[in-house]
Amino acid sequence: MKTKIISAVAGVFLLASGSAQAADLYTPESVPVAQSGWYFSGFGGANWVDSTDFDITAPVAANVVNSYDTGFLAGGAIGYDWGSLSGPIGMRLEGEFSYRGNDVDSHNVGGGGANALGAALGETNVIAGMANVLFDLDTGSPFEFYAGGGLGVANVDFDSHGVDVVGIVMNDDDTVFAWQLIAGVGFEIMPDMMLDVQYRHFRADDVSLTAVSGASSSTDYVSNAVVAGIRWSF
Repeated sequence: MKTKIISAVAGVFLLASGSAQAADLYTPESVPVAQSGWYFSGFGGANWVDSTDFDITAPVAANVVNSYDTGFLAGGAIGYDWGSLSGPIGMRLEGEFSYRGNDVDSHNVGGGGANALGAALGETNVIAGMANVLFDLDTGSPFEFYAGGGLGVANVDFDSHGVDVVGIVMNDDDTVFAWQLIAGVGFEIMPDMMLDVQYRHFRADDVSLTAVSGASSSTDYVSNAVVAGIRWSF
């Protein structure tokens, strides 16, 4: 009987010892927790602009429709990450400065066909300051998804538009209200650094222009961009 009791006690101690060793070997998976704090981001990529138009009265009275080559978008932002708002959903607020540039591919004057009066000249450039709100989805992995938008102001510059036969017919700019939509995915490459890839839709409506001939008109600036960049937390 005594031998059985001693054997049972020894078995309990062996079982407890084995459980303790197993506990030491087991490490629960860490669940990422969104941290709040400041960050800086920089980005750049390709920018596509919808056709714009303006009116002229010389050398002919006509509406000029402008088509654009693929251009570029570059910018930076400084913001604050509020961390988790509710479960995996987080929020960021940021101020952004950006520059967009696209060369004119063709001018269609009065419906006469692309570049009927000669090769197109000029470019359209936009400098914008935006306040953005972005909502993050923490996937519990190095990847995160986010979407949001922004409001601000943009200076839209129709720089030296014209045709080589006639010369410059538009060289004017206007500062107007602007808004944008942003969707992206981030990948954590370091504890304090993310690689971002984004799609951006940007609009600046009712841009008022005065041609060299004195004709006044307005147009909308609409662009779509795909960019990549780095977001650094500090």
